[in-house]
Amino acid sequence: MHVRKSRAISTILATVIIVVIVIAAIAGIYLAYVIPSKTTSSTTTTSIPSVFTYETAETIAYLDPGVSYYSYDYNIMQNVYEPLLDYNGTTNQVIPWLASSYTNNSAGTEYYFTLRSGIKFADGEPLNSTAVYFALNRDLVMDGSSPVAHCIQASWLIQQMVDPSLSCFLSTTQTYGESYVNAWLAQDFVTITGPLTFTINVKIPNAAFANIFTQPLTDPIAPVYVMQHDLAMWNQSSNGYTLPYATLSGNLTTQIKEYLYDLSATCNVGATQYGCGATYLDNSVGGSLAGTGPYVVTSDDLTTNDIVLTANPNYWGGPYQYSGGAIISPKIKTIDFNYVASQATRELDLKAAAASGQAMAIDVESANIEDIANKTLWDQGQLVSDVPGVTLYGMYPQYSIDFSPFDTNVTNPSTHQLYTFQPFADKRIRLAFADAVNITAEWDTTDERWGLPAQNLIPPGLPPSGSYDSSITPAYSYNTTEAAQLLIQAMEDPLTQFTFVNGTAAPPGTFNNSFGCSELEFIIADRCSSPITQTITLVAATGDTGDIDVFNAIAQTIDNISTTYNLGLTVNVQTQPQGTIVDTGTAPGNPWYMFNLGWFDDYPWVTDFTLNMLTYPGSYAGAGWNLTSMTNLFNLSEQANRADNVTGVVQYSKQMAELANQNVMYLWQFYGTSFVAMTSNVQGFTWNSNLASAAFYGVGPQYYATLY
Repeated sequence: MHVRKSRAISTILATVIIVVIVIAAIAGIYLAYVIPSKTTSSTTTTSIPSVFTYETAETIAYLDPGVSYYSYDYNIMQNVYEPLLDYNGTTNQVIPWLASSYTNNSAGTEYYFTLRSGIKFADGEPLNSTAVYFALNRDLVMDGSSPVAHCIQASWLIQQMVDPSLSCFLSTTQTYGESYVNAWLAQDFVTITGPLTFTINVKIPNAAFANIFTQPLTDPIAPVYVMQHDLAMWNQSSNGYTLPYATLSGNLTTQIKEYLYDLSATCNVGATQYGCGATYLDNSVGGSLAGTGPYVVTSDDLTTNDIVLTANPNYWGGPYQYSGGAIISPKIKTIDFNYVASQATRELDLKAAAASGQAMAIDVESANIEDIANKTLWDQGQLVSDVPGVTLYGMYPQYSIDFSPFDTNVTNPSTHQLYTFQPFADKRIRLAFADAVNITAEWDTTDERWGLPAQNLIPPGLPPSGSYDSSITPAYSYNTTEAAQLLIQAMEDPLTQFTFVNGTAAPPGTFNNSFGCSELEFIIADRCSSPITQTITLVAATGDTGDIDVFNAIAQTIDNISTTYNLGLTVNVQTQPQGTIVDTGTAPGNPWYMFNLGWFDDYPWVTDFTLNMLTYPGSYAGAGWNLTSMTNLFNLSEQANRADNVTGVVQYSKQMAELANQNVMYLWQFYGTSFVAMTSNVQGFTWNSNLASAAFYGVGPQYYATLY
């Protein structure tokens, strides 16, 4: 799921930063219908609140499971829509949720599903195979489109298993229309075999199939409800669309095909010149009855960003009742998502709610954790509330990592021409910069112990089991003496062989890594007299105090070394607004030598990390990294993935993580974690680790149906 850094912006696009998330993103491997450890204040009550208020620092992007790719949206949608598969509450195994069972053939090309009987969408439509056919083919045809752009949403998660050439995200720009719809339908991704049975036909096998089908993109939605409401919007003359089927006719399967033609006809025309038509579920301003979940969307005020969920009186009760567990029945009838921009206001409101007996949780930004946590105990690693009537839950690990790329093939942002000076093409300089900062100390002081210091690309707990290996540690460590020695070596013997991002050798004279003075001059005086000067700019997001502090620490160390020996190097720390620090992955390179980013999982599987961050042309290919040995390892992991050889996936992924560390491709900073601040009069807290990317701030992906 894409929340990237800037994390508050989106969970996102593999070519951009998601920032979700959607901090966010990412958490042990268990689904969350299990009570986690907590610290509780003394004020508790057993009375069940009628309203639970969640004061959030974020606003929605889209509430349509087929459109949204943003962590905060997922926090809401998981209570309204449900997946075919989900994680067990006590193990890392995926279990049937809306499905009652599923099996697959030995080749991993066919998955045979049976749905539970008697489940209805909130509008009264039955959950059946046709509803699944509708939702998944709609996802394919949407092609990762929103009303403003193509290739930026989550469709690729299932497109990768069919024909990638039809995906604008995985292949190239597409031409939308009836032919495009027909091409996807011809893939026969969903074959209906009975009212409650269907087969998913996979052309490119993927060992992560079950993990992908736990994602919101694949949630079934009520076909008649969605088609009627979407056509009512698209038929409005103000949109400027010409629909081939302004009125649908025939049986439901025929209507679905006509609807998909209409959907494709809204792309790149009228009100959506650069995307496809907005769907009714995008904002659900009039509410939504299109899900099977324990709540329905009652209202969405686009002016105040207030979203209200109401308990679904006909909720079917969840799958645990069929395996000896309890029926899930939402006891708190109203959930109010209330956007409050000010952190101080949210904290005041939480304290007032605790004092008055209201039920509330709030978003808490990392810099403010000690506003509500006992500082002394927090410094000792214990998260305990010092606000009467408030309980803190956590910390919960996420499937995420914060990092800073060491970029090569860096361009001038004004001229888009390659700089002559490419310092991070030299491993010695990369090591010197990485040695220049004490990440553990930064975590302890400036990052408020939020997250965990990162060892390698793969966060703890990321599926498949065993992918994370704590013995794979960086080649660098905080060592200013070594940093000085490395810089002097790089100065005395400058790198002369460079490679373009496409892997070809740069002609002599294209780049020049000279700085400081010659080896002879330095040996004589132990410093340079009239050095060649160079400036290296590091860029962090405005207001991102933790990452700014990391870069300032690097700058101070390198500048001190340079001053001591008069090396002529200056490190300049700049800030850019959130959302503008984007590694585009486009040739010839990037506009900055080094910047802060974060990666949150698109879906919980290790290849989502290794592909996008280590291989060319992954999402961060613009960093200039194009290692043949890395590509070979990924190809081996991909072959293992397609053969359902999970052991091989783990083996090759760990080798990739080791190779990345050996080459000092990135400065690893922190694995993400989250916590929850909630009034103590609310019981039954559960945590959805599968959607933990959604937890950038201090609430994250709660499942509200278990609260009481």
